[in-house]
Amino acid sequence: MHIKSLFTALCCAVLLVPAVSFGTDDAKAKHAAKETVADTPFVIVAPSEEIIVSFPLFVVERGVVESIDAKNHMFTLKEKDGTMTKIKVTENTLIENVYADIFTWESKKGIADLKKGDKVRARVFPGDDGQPASAMSLDVYKF
Repeated sequence: MHIKSLFTALCCAVLLVPAVSFGTDDAKAKHAAKETVADTPFVIVAPSEEIIVSFPLFVVERGVVESIDAKNHMFTLKEKDGTMTKIKVTENTLIENVYADIFTWESKKGIADLKKGDKVRARVFPGDDGQPASAMSLDVYKF
């Protein structure tokens, strides 16, 4: 039997079982007085097509720091293909210095230690047109 046939049979059973009366009219009247929304049967029908929702929650940017604007808490990242991305750092941004020894790292606040030429992997929320991306976390590679 196909899954659709089984699912259709299950839906029909859920719909038809409450309609069949097994009690007397007196029992129905008592039950009707106590019936709540939770007692009301409902059916959730799965869509026939797969629903795909795609939007970037965050984007990973990798590159080299090109310039730093410490006053506005922003820096410019140059990617391998030559594109420049402006990234804004907030007080909630997690910044970690990652060393060649994978067991050594340190967490920082702010971009005071960031300098031109640092290799960075940034997880960012994409900005609107003309706005810089907002960084969620930065990994600054120190090797």
